[in-house]
Amino acid sequence: MDGKPLRRIGAIELPVRRLHVELTSRCNFACEFCPDGNMRRPRGTMPLPMVERILTEAGREGVARQAHFHVMGEPLLHPDLPAAVRIARESGMEAWVTTNGSLLTPALLTALRQAGLSHLTVSVQTPDAATFALRGSRRLTFDEYCGRVTDAARAHLDSPGATRLSICFLANPLRRFRAPNPPAMRVAESGKELRAHMAHWVDRIFHGKAHDADRPRLRTLTRRAGILKECRISLTANLEFQVRILGNWAEHFARPVVPARFGYCPGLLENFGILWNGDYVLCCTDYDGRTSLANAAEVSLREYLSLPAVQEVAGGFHRYRVVHPYCRQCLGDRHPVSALCRQVGSIVYFKVYRRLVGSSDPAREAM
Repeated sequence: MDGKPLRRIGAIELPVRRLHVELTSRCNFACEFCPDGNMRRPRGTMPLPMVERILTEAGREGVARQAHFHVMGEPLLHPDLPAAVRIARESGMEAWVTTNGSLLTPALLTALRQAGLSHLTVSVQTPDAATFALRGSRRLTFDEYCGRVTDAARAHLDSPGATRLSICFLANPLRRFRAPNPPAMRVAESGKELRAHMAHWVDRIFHGKAHDADRPRLRTLTRRAGILKECRISLTANLEFQVRILGNWAEHFARPVVPARFGYCPGLLENFGILWNGDYVLCCTDYDGRTSLANAAEVSLREYLSLPAVQEVAGGFHRYRVVHPYCRQCLGDRHPVSALCRQVGSIVYFKVYRRLVGSSDPAREAM
């Protein structure tokens, strides 16, 4: 090779959209809708020299446009997060961070912004004190948590810059039709409830700020939100609200399913991940490292994407064939009919619907 960035490695076109780098698998929350409790692999933190080696190589080889510091875990627990952001930016990639927001402070947000952070997603998720119990926080009350997120958002408004802050809410339109489904597993279940939740946050963030007089218009913008599809609502040049649909990620991989044989997923074609210990995973939903085929300490990014097993998975999706057992479980379902619908639906959604509505980044940002 001549050392120049590659435009394609076999079935995978470069750069992919996202390289997920798991800075730590540890989290200070225990959300009931997250598979953290099902995770069996060891927990740990990626040392900064490994972070630097991975990101520098990714930038040099033109592997990814964005570095997302998340697979599992809370990235704000990593002591060198601002340094990791800076390295990503210096390597020519956008730096994205997804956080539960409990450790976010105006000072830390400033440090991340100064390091060159492109996008920060704060996963607010639960609408009130009762449902905040789903987050499993032992040290923060709901009011304390909201206060921290609000303080950071208000400080962000005072210092406009290139970093975009996204406050993410969960919607659950199909709760009554999903099983198993604990009664306590409740987030916004109607458009009216979701919009009221957003309007409340508009008041929290903008009260007394320069945009205060514009609050009625900003509240009106939240009326665009609905629970049947994901959306982004831009409030200012650097602040947006985001709606994501609650999935069954925490339970799907823990139950037997009829495995998929055909379907489509942009996973490996748009993103792949590296866990805190250097293990590669095929996509950002592999919370337990079940798709690991190599380790970054021994195999370069270029070599990993060139592996026959990786190419077989990517090439399979180009032909609407599901190759890897983990992918077959992901796209499968409990009953033959629902499994068939899920497989057909994956093709319709990713190849037709997303193109019609305009593809918003399908990254699993909202844990």
